[in-house]
Amino acid sequence: MTTQGKSTPQPYDWTYSVFSWFGYFMPFEERIRAIKQAGFDAVMLSWEDEMAPYAYPKEAFPDYVRSQGLAITNFHAPYIGYNQIWEKTIAENADYVAAFVDMIADCARFDVPAIVVHTNDLDLDNDGMRLDNGYAFFSELAEAGERYGVDIAVENVSRTFLLRYVLDRIDTPRFGMCYDVSHDYMLHCGRGKLLREYGDRLKALHLSDNDLNLDRHMIPGEGLVPEAEVVRALKALDWHILSFEVTASGKWREKEPIEFLRALRGSMAPILAEAEKYDE
Repeated sequence: MTTQGKSTPQPYDWTYSVFSWFGYFMPFEERIRAIKQAGFDAVMLSWEDEMAPYAYPKEAFPDYVRSQGLAITNFHAPYIGYNQIWEKTIAENADYVAAFVDMIADCARFDVPAIVVHTNDLDLDNDGMRLDNGYAFFSELAEAGERYGVDIAVENVSRTFLLRYVLDRIDTPRFGMCYDVSHDYMLHCGRGKLLREYGDRLKALHLSDNDLNLDRHMIPGEGLVPEAEVVRALKALDWHILSFEVTASGKWREKEPIEFLRALRGSMAPILAEAEKYDE
């Protein structure tokens, strides 16, 4: 008679991605080569031209990234101007909508699966906003996402209720959330709640660490965010991309970029091991 022992669990397959800007002023090509050298699999790209100190057109990003053997996780729309989504009507925002739809079309043109967008800028005045304006705006983006086959990942920033508002009202396959771990854990009302409630809408991830007070974009393990808990939640969702939005501090910038990137790439090993202990 033969007995069967427990099967050996297969290692969880993670893809490692990092934002193409990570705090060092270097030409785009040098940053991408350093990312590849440090052992990453993919990059996230800010979808706007780089102007200073080194000019580089955004349309050249995808070909160069792929020429280095790296995949592209997503594009990130420009960071400012979002308050007008809530302050102006959809008719007044026609040009702004068109600009975002063009970026969604660019994702399809360059075979990039998702675009990350914000809900608002930090200085949004609640008294000057109307929720129906935002609903109309994001509905247009959701429709474009379905049309072009591109995921729209709305990031949790300083007004979490706005993200909840659009997710609760726009339920289409391509419309979901970019979960920024640091943004969530800075808020006492957050700290994992968004991922628990809207994990099935996850389309993109921004992983970093902080002191639970400011958005410091630290390497995981350098701050106080319980990254192992985040990893366990991601695994429960069958999410496989660890995508880092980090920025080298002044102390790190005294060292070479490759040292920073290698430290970042290796930072998850003890965190993943800690997460595995809970699964045993």
